[in-house]
Amino acid sequence: MKKGLLTAAIISISCSSTLFAASCDDTTLHSYMEHIKDEMRSMSSDVKSGDNESAAKRANTLITYFEKARTETPYKFTAENLQGNELKDQKAEYTKVVDGTIVVLKDLEVALQSGDSSKVKELLGAMGNQRKTGHSSFKANC
Repeated sequence: MKKGLLTAAIISISCSSTLFAASCDDTTLHSYMEHIKDEMRSMSSDVKSGDNESAAKRANTLITYFEKARTETPYKFTAENLQGNELKDQKAEYTKVVDGTIVVLKDLEVALQSGDSSKVKELLGAMGNQRKTGHSSFKANC
């Protein structure tokens, strides 16, 4: 009987772990972040090849994705069951990081359009810092 209960418990935990992992990847925010990752890679390739016009268009597309992502709630907040002031504070911090990223992208778009390669390099570094901040603070481990 104890073996049956243990087996049932293991199966139950396994199923709930699978459902937990799937729900993280099925969020709208995750979808936006996948698009952002693809656009960032493409923009980086454009910059390396000297196609600043295409890179600037990608920066504009990234701005659009971040503006959409701004309205979403990171899955981590749900997974950690944040509520009340803690949830409010974390959402405010998330919005602040996203807004900061949008500012960097707008500046990057201008630098790309003007051909200011040193500014482009500086802003790509700033984008990397924004990414690290966002992921370390808001990305769920699922």
